[in-house]
Amino acid sequence: MKTVKILGAILMASTGFFGCKTKDIGLQKENLSTFTLKANLENLDTEYLIYSEKNDAYPDGYRRDTLWVKNGKFTFTDSVDDYKLYFIHVVNTRSWQREYNGKTYTSSTKADVNRLWFIGYPGAEITCTGRVDDYMVNAKLSDKKGVNQDFTRIQEETFPLIDRAHALKFRTYTEELSEEESQKLSDSSNVLFKQAIDLKKEFAKSNPKSIAASYVFMDGYYRKYFTHDEAKAVLEGFDAETLAGTPFYDEVKQRIEAVESTQIGMPAPEVITNNTLDGSEFKLSNFKGNYVLLDYWGTWCGPCMAEIPKIKEYYNKYSDKNFVVVGVNSGDAVPRWKKTVEENGYNWEHIQTTNENNLLVPFNVNSFPTKILIDPEGKIIYSSKNPEKVDMYAMLDNIFKKG
Repeated sequence: MKTVKILGAILMASTGFFGCKTKDIGLQKENLSTFTLKANLENLDTEYLIYSEKNDAYPDGYRRDTLWVKNGKFTFTDSVDDYKLYFIHVVNTRSWQREYNGKTYTSSTKADVNRLWFIGYPGAEITCTGRVDDYMVNAKLSDKKGVNQDFTRIQEETFPLIDRAHALKFRTYTEELSEEESQKLSDSSNVLFKQAIDLKKEFAKSNPKSIAASYVFMDGYYRKYFTHDEAKAVLEGFDAETLAGTPFYDEVKQRIEAVESTQIGMPAPEVITNNTLDGSEFKLSNFKGNYVLLDYWGTWCGPCMAEIPKIKEYYNKYSDKNFVVVGVNSGDAVPRWKKTVEENGYNWEHIQTTNENNLLVPFNVNSFPTKILIDPEGKIIYSSKNPEKVDMYAMLDNIFKKG
């Protein structure tokens, strides 16, 4: 029997950003680097929202600001040097409690339509009007360049579908239903999600000069809405003269190119960063002559942490031979990353991807854990992304037994 209690979520805010440092269309970087969002939302019945942004310059890895709300109105200002995606949590998600094996767990539907999404850029003056419904933000955004008007169009088309899909899923978790009834609701929910995805794909295809469409395309490619061939066709349809050098377009272009350039047998891309445990420079090419395992991981990733003991076992087993492990951390605050490495005795090379130096894009890493094995000549001989599944550990045993 399901035991559920409907919960309210804490109002908060967050931001997602993409770290390509590039030129802008219509932007002069010597000009003001600030932008302002002025919002007026009906039914926004709260005194404040909390803006939270991952930023390693702060002690716990997050920057937090209070956005004071008066009669549904608030203002948000930030400094940027490029187009950047923002989202602010405005309204609760559907949340509930469930009991399993004598323990109580809190779950919630995905946080998406409960957020206010917009694209900031230097000098932008963005206005936002609309209303807050039970679990969804209905917002109309505008700015002089039309960037956020485009973004509003796709949100208006997809948000109602996604909200209805969440509502159906929510019922399967919170109501006493037969297996058949639950499956029917899940199927209906999946149909709605699919409709929203199809609308996003069409939006990306049909707006070849749009910054917002380039973001929707990049996000959709990351989430595997497009096959590789579909993505190549969409990319070719974009106006490269207009969008080249903008962050969303550049990232998705690099990811699509990385799929082909990081196939088995291809030379591994160079990786250079100072985001190491001691701040010294790391160059992947310095390890030529060794077998190098790139392990993309994060402490938040359960499967990553579950497999690290196996990696540690193999590192200890073959570290006296020409075997190098490079842990590539993503998503952790620097103190947490360093503490985890030190306390668990992960005594191999460690680097971290950041917004300023994105180490995920060159290998098109979009899921965790991801593992890449490079031979002494610098060629890729194994990738966990490869659809042909190979036992990497058996491969390592075979390599070093022969040696």
